[in-house]
Parts: sequence; structure tokens; C-alpha cells
Amino acid sequence: MVTSRKLDCSGLVCPMPVAKTKRQLLEMKSGDIIEVTGDFAEAGENIKRYIEKHSDKILEFKVDGENYYLKIEKV
Repeated sequence: MVTSRKLDCSGLVCPMPVAKTKRQLLEMKSGDIIEVTGDFAEAGENIKRYIEKHSDKILEFKVDGENYYLKIEKV
């Protein structure tokens, strides 16, 4: 069964959003989805780079001003 999680990193600056995302991904099973949001655009970019280097899959990535949204599938 695929589960979906939400992680709100609003108010956090790097490296905390990346660390929190990494921690969540370690607890997830292959095929699970996590949606990560926050209000520090640079953190969104850093999370995206981390995911691209560590083989999980970005399903969606948006930045609107300082707000970001990522939808990530655990591989």
C-alpha cells in the first residue's frame, strides 16, 4: 500500500528542510509519496538537488516567490 506524507518546512532555513526531508525519506517504503512545502526558495532548490543525487524521483517541483512545493516518490 502506497502512503502519502506531507512535510511543512515553513519558517525553516537550510540545512533543516533538507535534513527533515531526508529523515522522512529514510522512513518511507518504495513507491511512497511525500509532499514538501516551505517558504525559503533556496531550501526548495537544495532539496531538489539532494533528491536528484540520491535516486529518488521528483514528480513535481514549483517555486513561487519564496514558496516552494516538491512532490517526491521514494524509489
